[in-house]
Amino acid sequence: MMQFTEALIESYEKHAYQRESSTIDEFKERERAEFLKFLKAERRKSLLEIGCGPGRDAQFFQSQGFQVLAVDNAPTMVKLTAEKGVTAQVLDCYELDQIGETFDAVYTLNCLLHIPKKDIGHIFNLIATRLNGNGLMYLGLWGGENFEGILEQDTYEPKRFFSFWEPETLLEVVQQSFRLEYYRRLNPREGITFNSIIARKR
Repeated sequence: MMQFTEALIESYEKHAYQRESSTIDEFKERERAEFLKFLKAERRKSLLEIGCGPGRDAQFFQSQGFQVLAVDNAPTMVKLTAEKGVTAQVLDCYELDQIGETFDAVYTLNCLLHIPKKDIGHIFNLIATRLNGNGLMYLGLWGGENFEGILEQDTYEPKRFFSFWEPETLLEVVQQSFRLEYYRRLNPREGITFNSIIARKR
């Protein structure tokens, strides 16, 4: 696993500034707004973002009044997030048990794409332990088919390791640790599926 992680960090380090200058997809903003509705309705206060990238979502949630901690395993991404005034630290999602506090919500967008399938249940358990009682998780993931491995058509170098799930299987795995509150299967681009999930700690 570590070889995938090291290659992944190298890849995201190289593309950090490119990702910083890219625009956010509208459908991602819409789904983020759906999650915000849940959080506001329940008067949630604190949020952990896992795989924060350059920190735009973390900055958005902080601007909405949440106390945010953002983590990513790529140091440049953490630096860009911290420059936006958000508390950020270099941390891999396998190390979530090193965080000493719990949160009302977790937000993770296209980060768990890079977790091998055999480990995803473990990661969901780690996320659940970082949530307060009946806390909420937003999970956004590309993937409509079953695939695991290095994606040869990846434009990033080194090419990244991906796990794509068929939606039914993904929802089954999520529901081992969480109760499903919201699910949308989106097709933002031809032939490409995006899974948008809001789930509550059991």
